[in-house]
Amino acid sequence: MARRKANIYRSRILAIQEAAAVEIQRLVRGHITRNRLLGCASSLRAAIPVDSTSSPVGCCSIQLKLFLFYVVKLQRWWKRFLSQKNMANSAITIQSCIRGWIARRKAILHRHQIVVIQSHWKGYLARRESKQLFDLRLRMKASARNVDDSKRLINRLLAALSELLNMKSLSDVLHTCSTLDMATEHSQKCCEELVAAGAINTLLGLIRSVSRSIPDQEVLKHALSTLRNLARHPHLLEVLIQTHNSVQIIVMELLRNKEEGYFIASELMKKICSTHSGVQAMIKSPALLKRLHSLVDELKRKAVYEKRNGKGGTAVMKDNIERRLKEAADILKLIARA
Repeated sequence: MARRKANIYRSRILAIQEAAAVEIQRLVRGHITRNRLLGCASSLRAAIPVDSTSSPVGCCSIQLKLFLFYVVKLQRWWKRFLSQKNMANSAITIQSCIRGWIARRKAILHRHQIVVIQSHWKGYLARRESKQLFDLRLRMKASARNVDDSKRLINRLLAALSELLNMKSLSDVLHTCSTLDMATEHSQKCCEELVAAGAINTLLGLIRSVSRSIPDQEVLKHALSTLRNLARHPHLLEVLIQTHNSVQIIVMELLRNKEEGYFIASELMKKICSTHSGVQAMIKSPALLKRLHSLVDELKRKAVYEKRNGKGGTAVMKDNIERRLKEAADILKLIARA
């Protein structure tokens, strides 16, 4: 290990000595060359007489002239090289600026062309759509003028409503109830016309007559949904509240229904209890309020039981119980707030 360190130290010393010898040689050769040139120049100045105009001829003068010639030539070449390099850099800079300006101008032009094309296309689509809607409106107006009154939608709904309780086929009843639900959802005029024709009493009678079977529950759901659509309008909601036994029938469906009809009935009861007359109708029936409180207590007990003994398979049931409890509690809050 010590021998290895000694060899490394010797190699470093030799390298330093070699570099020092090269540097000394460079300096000595430069000194000798400068002395030689200075000696030639001094000998030329000493050999030239004061009044003489002829140039000296000799070895030293030729070496000095050659040296000066090469120095001047080298300087000119270097200056030319630097000038060409500066010119090349300047040309590259100018070219890059011009190319960038041309590229930006092309990009702006292309973007403008794209915007123009898009605006023309969007305008064409808008004009075509508006023209189609205008033609469709004209055709609908022409067909409405020429159509028979018995075939109008509202007249057909009124005719179906008058025959609803007398229909024997359950599929016809279901189709009529779904049509009434859809029409009252999208048209206030249909709601007003149906209420004027006695739709509330008809639907309440239909609700009392249905059974617990699955098809009858579908009919019940559409009937409650139709009443909910009618209750969206305040003046029709008052008519619903003033109808005999309407609140009692809806509350009874809320108490005994455990499917989707429960939530439709709860929304309908919220609308009823949001008005003063609806709250007064509930207060006049303490038996119904007692049944509602009992329903809330029962749902609370079920919710606690499901939370304690809940399993993975009863998650849907637990969620259903919590939703039913929330709806019933909201109805009682509306009544208590009034």
